[in-house]
Amino acid sequence: MASIWAGLLAVCVVAAGLLLRRILQHLREETGLDHARCSFRLGREWLEARFLSELGKLDPMERLRWDDAHWHDEIVWARDRQTRRLLALVGVHFDADVLQEIPGYPPRHATALFEYRRGRWHAEGKRLDEIRPDEAFLRLQRFEPIALPHRPV
Repeated sequence: MASIWAGLLAVCVVAAGLLLRRILQHLREETGLDHARCSFRLGREWLEARFLSELGKLDPMERLRWDDAHWHDEIVWARDRQTRRLLALVGVHFDADVLQEIPGYPPRHATALFEYRRGRWHAEGKRLDEIRPDEAFLRLQRFEPIALPHRPV
């Protein structure tokens, strides 16, 4: 009888530990959001330039298309379900006349992805063609939206 209670107690301790770990992870993620959001806004111009530089290394023709892109002010915050990393999704649109000059590039809009890792934002030229930031959640199950309270900048 004592071994049953000991086993039950061990299961309860493990379950409580897992629950506590999940709660602490959630709290840590929440407290870092404000810092990450502020950091992104302060370094946005540099991050956009870095994005273009990295994109040019991956695909020079794609870089030409993005050079004349119109960046939207709105930032959609998300979390990668697999890595749990915070993401900033920024939409861009392209002028129709620019698209005609570059053969094979008909998309009129896209989303630039920025990733927050180890306390810093990273711009690696990752993008979603033909997807607006708010559509990413509907079309890609990998992303989950993050609702942040509005704070004046």
